[in-house]
Amino acid sequence: MKRLASYVFFIVLCGLALSLPIKERKCLREKVITFPDLTTDNWVKLHPNESMDMSAATVLDPCLFSLATPSYPQDFSLHWLSTSKQYEMTIHSFKVQLDGLVFNNNQWISLCATWDANSGLAQMFVNKVASIKKAVGPKVPFKGNPVITLGQCQTQYDGGFNEHNGFTGFIADVHVHGQILTIRQIKTYMEAKTKYKHGDYINWHNLMYTLAGSVQVEGKHQVTFNSKEEQQ
Repeated sequence: MKRLASYVFFIVLCGLALSLPIKERKCLREKVITFPDLTTDNWVKLHPNESMDMSAATVLDPCLFSLATPSYPQDFSLHWLSTSKQYEMTIHSFKVQLDGLVFNNNQWISLCATWDANSGLAQMFVNKVASIKKAVGPKVPFKGNPVITLGQCQTQYDGGFNEHNGFTGFIADVHVHGQILTIRQIKTYMEAKTKYKHGDYINWHNLMYTLAGSVQVEGKHQVTFNSKEEQQ
């Protein structure tokens, strides 16, 4: 009987990649999403709380973020360019590079990116250090039916993953706002205080998401010494 039970369990684990990923809604406070290996099979989709019609956006995210629409396969994306040591932000498929911001392996990074359709200006904050503002993309709002992924950069709508643009590590506390946050609000988030403003569009504390591949949710206390509760 024990042998049979182990065999069934093994089949369930191996069958996850063959079955359709399951959409879940959970509070992920004090949780991380773990990306254990570099493969295009590993990704997370985030499902927004409301339809998208935003003239400005603030993304609070420690790493790779990709939002695609049928009009723009890279409508709003963030990733690190390891060769040039720069962050790259893409707005409506137009790219801009931002210098002077850190990206340290094996350390938590607090990252915030903002863009305003009225001015066309983008800015990033990493560990409470601000970049200069740069103009990028046409001055039009974000609209349409978005596909949002973590851990993979979409090069086409809902796909086009490239292993070289993938991510391994931990991601936590992702929020997306439909407006530009104030400097004080961004600072509160980066200082890991519990009463920071949660995203109205994507909210880590009330998150609808889909996991694929070997990606999994774990308790933050299992992977780091620096949980928010320990800092209070």
